[in-house]
Amino acid sequence: MKKWFARVATVLALAGALVGVGATAAQAAWRLAGTYGWPDQCLGVGYYGVQQGQWAQYYCETVVPANPASGPGLYKLWVQ
Repeated sequence: MKKWFARVATVLALAGALVGVGATAAQAAWRLAGTYGWPDQCLGVGYYGVQQGQWAQYYCETVVPANPASGPGLYKLWVQ
């Protein structure tokens, strides 16, 4: 019975390790395509890249939000 539990524990540990490797590989596939001062610029370039087949998907990360009173912010365009 102890051998059976040891085998089950080993299989579960290996499965968990493989899931972690898969998540790391998926996260590594994202690359920085540019930085922009306004959110609509970032979104527009990201959308245009998808339409032109340059990348499959995108998202804009807000680093510093834009404010009409103080000016542009900082938005990073990540693509995959």
